[in-house]
Amino acid sequence: MKKIRLGSATGWARDRFEPASLLVRDGRVDYLCFDSMSEVTMSAAQVQLMEDARTPPYDPYLEPRMEPILRECKEKGIKIITNQGWLDPEAAVDKVLEIAKRQGIKNLKVAAVCGGIIADRVAEMGLDFTETGSPIADRRQDIVSAEVYLGARGIVEALKQGADVVITTRVADACVYLGPLAYEFNWDFKDHHLMAKGMIVGHLLECGTQISGGYFADPGYKDVPNLHDVGNPIVEVTEDRIIISKLPGTGGVVSEQTCKEQLIYEVQDPARYYCPDVIADLTKVSFKQIARDEVEVFIHEAGLPRTPTLKALVGLNEGFMTEEMVLFAGPGALARAELTKEVLRERFKRVNLVAEELRMDYIGMNAVHRESSSPPAQEPYEVVLRLALKTKTRLEADKLRREVDPLAVNGASGTGKWATSSPGSRVRPVVGLYSALVPRELIPATLVVKDIEGARYESSVPDA
Repeated sequence: MKKIRLGSATGWARDRFEPASLLVRDGRVDYLCFDSMSEVTMSAAQVQLMEDARTPPYDPYLEPRMEPILRECKEKGIKIITNQGWLDPEAAVDKVLEIAKRQGIKNLKVAAVCGGIIADRVAEMGLDFTETGSPIADRRQDIVSAEVYLGARGIVEALKQGADVVITTRVADACVYLGPLAYEFNWDFKDHHLMAKGMIVGHLLECGTQISGGYFADPGYKDVPNLHDVGNPIVEVTEDRIIISKLPGTGGVVSEQTCKEQLIYEVQDPARYYCPDVIADLTKVSFKQIARDEVEVFIHEAGLPRTPTLKALVGLNEGFMTEEMVLFAGPGALARAELTKEVLRERFKRVNLVAEELRMDYIGMNAVHRESSSPPAQEPYEVVLRLALKTKTRLEADKLRREVDPLAVNGASGTGKWATSSPGSRVRPVVGLYSALVPRELIPATLVVKDIEGARYESSVPDA
């Protein structure tokens, strides 16, 4: 019986580096999968490009992630699937081929799945924002980024063309797992139960070690051994079984509870989990512990036909933000922090600070739950006052630091300033994220395959 093993190398762009090499060395995997996205990834990349044109249009960690593993993956026949292409997956392909040439790797094919970037035309598509119902065209001057969540078809086509490495732009996170499964088992994309099976497997692994103990530990309630060395997960799939485990000899835990938590992570309606290739019913999923750190996954007819639209994420320029921190310690720390808040409020009036939003919170007391936080049981020995400001212009945002820095000599007794001497502006652009639904026929995906000898092949990705 055919058996495919997929290793989860990363759960987001700035995840750990060493697990990829360990999976290649010890995981006996057929595919190494990298999820390098979050909701803000593409918009943040666009902002970085606007501020510095030398910024790579792909994941800046692409090279340090690929360099240690590329040769060994090729030698072992391990395929790499990654969404590190971000704004320009073909440029990412060129970078991987550059690494391969430097390492003397022969006969390497690298594919780019393109077509989801629509920032230049989303305002002309007659679409509305899902959140407000207002036309996207009304905000055309504020559009920073717009990209569609593509499905797994491009990955399958790339593998059919013999790609050793597949690099995508924005795809649904789970698609980096659905793609190789659909290819290896020759699944029909019209079979929504099989599509749901692959998407659910991908959803379970897409956040990396969250299913093997990461982001799970709660001392005394949910203890995780050796969290400092948590092992990345591996899924082994056959025609009739799905088993999740982790790298042997590593820390962490794979249990029914870790699987259940990950199953409903970032899910609104478990019975209708919308994906590009299918709607998945997560209520049809169950788990069984079959050995230490091994859980079998059962998925029973969990698919519904896909929607006629794809989700697009639109980033809008919404001004600028900055933050400062002021520290107090010792007797009367809270009273001095309260006095500082009053001083700053008066100073902001004098300089006519025009704020879209201004927050003054005490870290460790009310910075997360704010008004619903319980009052401190006793007078705190130390207090950190955090100030966060959102404005329409960079010049207006700069006013915060110009009023906070003088507190070092004009403020309450014992005022401590966070990084008083650090140079440069800490003002950064704010990109608001909104969504829209785009008819599938308006998003033709394309595939570009390049090899180490310099050949380039381009084709369309079928959607029917």
